[in-house]
Order: sequence, then structure tokens, then C-alpha cells
Amino acid sequence: MGYAPSKCPVCGSYKWMKVDKSKKGFSVGKAAAGGVLLGPVGLLGGALGKKTVTYYCPDCHFEHEYKG
Repeated sequence: MGYAPSKCPVCGSYKWMKVDKSKKGFSVGKAAAGGVLLGPVGLLGGALGKKTVTYYCPDCHFEHEYKG
């Protein structure tokens, strides 16, 4: 999952738009890193989730999540 391109990667339309910004669930990677660095308290870092942005193309109906 990389950063969003300036146009739709499928049809090339510039109507490509951001439709949703969300934090998703539990991140195992963050929990593991936090657990190693900070012990049991660091495991809570996994609850912070991932920041993602969903983009949608109204021309071809393609939808994809990118880093926020």
C-alpha cells in the first residue's frame, strides 16, 4: 500500500477522489514493536491502528486504500 496517485490507475481519469479517511483495527506490527521496546504497556500501541485513505473513481468505479 503506497501513496495515492494523482489520477485513477485503472482508467487514467482525473476525477479520482478521496472518499473516506479511517483508522483500521489492531496493528500486529505496532503491537510487536511496542512490546519489544516498552514491554506489556507497549502492546497497547497495536490498538492505534493504521491510517488509510480510500480513493474512488466515478468513471470506472475502481476503489483502493492508500497510506494516509
